[in-house]
Amino acid sequence: MHELSVTESLVDLCRREAEKNSIRKVKRVNIALGRFTGFSRDSIRFYFEILRPNSCLEEAKLKFREIPIIIDCKKCREQSEIGEPILICPRCGNADIELRSGREFYVESIEGE
Repeated sequence: MHELSVTESLVDLCRREAEKNSIRKVKRVNIALGRFTGFSRDSIRFYFEILRPNSCLEEAKLKFREIPIIIDCKKCREQSEIGEPILICPRCGNADIELRSGREFYVESIEGE
């Protein structure tokens, strides 16, 4: 259910930015979404549909750009992209890693008129 609160924040941010930039109708919201967040695109879209009526976002569509999970292994010093949030180096099996990307969730841009 975290998606409801993050989508509420997303809608509030978009409304404020649209007002600040004199955008009457937001057409598209471009979002960067890291795989490690655990957020579901479908759930965010679902809540967005519920929260957007009667606002400048009424006709807006969401477009997601997925950010992969990238880790740095402190033992073998290799950087790897991993498919699942299992924080173990796929090359040497070491668990002493640093997460480089995958936690991001932010609005990259808002398109409108």
